[in-house]
Amino acid sequence: MTNESDKKKDDAVQTSSAPVEKSSIPGLSELLEDPSKRLFFKRVAVGGGTALLGGAASYGAGIHSLKGKVSEEYPQIDEKLFKPKDQRDVVLNFVSSKALNKKHPERNEQYNRLQKKEFNWVNGIKDMYSKPWDNSKPGYTQKDRALQKAGWEPLNLAGSRGSANLQPNTPFNTWDQSDVEKEQYQFESKKHASDAIKSAARVFGAVKCGIAKRDKRWDYDPLYDIENETELSWEKDFPFEPKTVIVLLASMDYDCIATAPAWTADGTAADGYSQMGVKATQMAKFLKGLGYHAVGAGNDLGSSVPYAIMAGLGEGARNGALISPGVGPRVRILKIYTDFDFVEYDSPHTWGITEFCLSCGKCAEACPSGAIPKMDSENGGYGFEPNYEFSDEPGYTWNNHIGIKKFYSDAKKCYNFWVENGGACSACIASCTFNEPDFWHHWFIMAINPVVPKFLHASMALSHPAFGYGHTNDPKRAIKFWKMGEGMRTNLGLKNNIGTSNKT
Repeated sequence: MTNESDKKKDDAVQTSSAPVEKSSIPGLSELLEDPSKRLFFKRVAVGGGTALLGGAASYGAGIHSLKGKVSEEYPQIDEKLFKPKDQRDVVLNFVSSKALNKKHPERNEQYNRLQKKEFNWVNGIKDMYSKPWDNSKPGYTQKDRALQKAGWEPLNLAGSRGSANLQPNTPFNTWDQSDVEKEQYQFESKKHASDAIKSAARVFGAVKCGIAKRDKRWDYDPLYDIENETELSWEKDFPFEPKTVIVLLASMDYDCIATAPAWTADGTAADGYSQMGVKATQMAKFLKGLGYHAVGAGNDLGSSVPYAIMAGLGEGARNGALISPGVGPRVRILKIYTDFDFVEYDSPHTWGITEFCLSCGKCAEACPSGAIPKMDSENGGYGFEPNYEFSDEPGYTWNNHIGIKKFYSDAKKCYNFWVENGGACSACIASCTFNEPDFWHHWFIMAINPVVPKFLHASMALSHPAFGYGHTNDPKRAIKFWKMGEGMRTNLGLKNNIGTSNKT
């Protein structure tokens, strides 16, 4: 019957008054005129459709995996050790204050004695960018220094450079609430409100956005005004009682970070801090325009990594930073404190990242200062309190927020290297197994990581540099960066990704 039907159709085509165009593809018309070959193409089409459905199923499974699963384990707190973090005990805050250094000379003395150095904490922060360039040394030329300083310029012009060192209430992250609209916008639902916030975040250029409940465990208490050398209180000085903390991630350039620890990499790090200031003030202004109080924050007000984890944006890493699917640790975190709470809150998720870090250690190997706990540390450096070099010395861990189960690093060593290097480092970011260009196969690895047996994590980490990724301290990277022009391998908007850590 099929052949008869085909014959009738063929006759109808031949008697039609409309001319029949032959295919422009050589041989295709002859193939389609042969009934047996037409059947072959039908079967191929059916088989292709089946494969497409299978691929779609795999795609769906991949997206589901990339969203991660809700983590019931974060945070793990040892109540006997935990207490609120005093902002004055954060390294970048401490080294920016003459009064705090005068109050605690024993910290500088102990560090120099144990590390066998003569290092001045306060002068270091001023001297960092004063080192002379060397145009014969790739990554440390006048061009690289110019990129560094240009990255900071938006913050400098706004009088908000201190926000990187935890200075609160800067012009960008102002506490002034006089511009809050009197009429409060009423959203249809909590989901509508959350979607609106995340849509605005996308417009402002954030690579990801999550929403967490305000949690006093992550807030610095007391706060500290470095410029006026005064202690600040949430109850007496902050303009309102926050209920929600919106967390945004600003990404940094992949190829620029790959030059670490050269000054070149500090260019995108500095730009990341400027992005933090701009995006935080934009989101705060958006919320004020809706009739709600809001204050933007960079490194100030609270610990950014725990808030980002609570907002479902990633997991804690060996180097103490956040690793977020798709961008790895190559992000800067900014926060917006607000009294608006009619939202759907995000929750901590896991993608097996922290578990992977226990078997990796690439960042610790790459760290030029030895600040990151290595694989052979007790419990791999993972626990409720630090176990890095000299952590058993009384008072030496003053900068760590003890009592939270995580990886602890010695930020004092890290800062010391910055000053000696003449710029921020980023070697731990560049070397990270999760820091990769935005290619589909990297997303595939990200998707299967949660189901890969733990014993294979070490092999995955070893294969990373074998494919040319994660190398640091390589002058060729700086040379390559300056010759790339627009041929960058960074998708700042993550627009081509097959999945992200939340709904953004």
